[in-house]
Amino acid sequence: MRRPALLLLALCAVGVRGLYFHIGETEKRCFIEEIPDETMVIGNYPEIAAKDKLTELQLRARQLLDQVEQIQKEQDYQRYREERFRLTSESTNQRVLWWSITQTVILILTGIWQMRHLKSFFEAKKLV
Repeated sequence: MRRPALLLLALCAVGVRGLYFHIGETEKRCFIEEIPDETMVIGNYPEIAAKDKLTELQLRARQLLDQVEQIQKEQDYQRYREERFRLTSESTNQRVLWWSITQTVILILTGIWQMRHLKSFFEAKKLV
């Protein structure tokens, strides 16, 4: 019994491979190449101005446009969360409603069954 279990365990251990990364304390690595939509991207505007040879006014306009874009993304995300929360609330409300209706029907059916059962019991004992 022990040998097949050990053999099975050894076969499973052979099939497992690990993925290891060694990152120094000061090193920065990114494991995701794509940036999610809701991630705020902060630009280095002095570097951008030097690279693209922008004037102060153009640089400020670019900063403001980036801020507007971030605000729009945040608003879209909040609308999405609000819609998801509303759907969850409606679903929960619907389930609570049906659960209470089911409990009421079960209570009424139990009461009817008890009345019939007690009536037949008392008739059998000739008390009624």
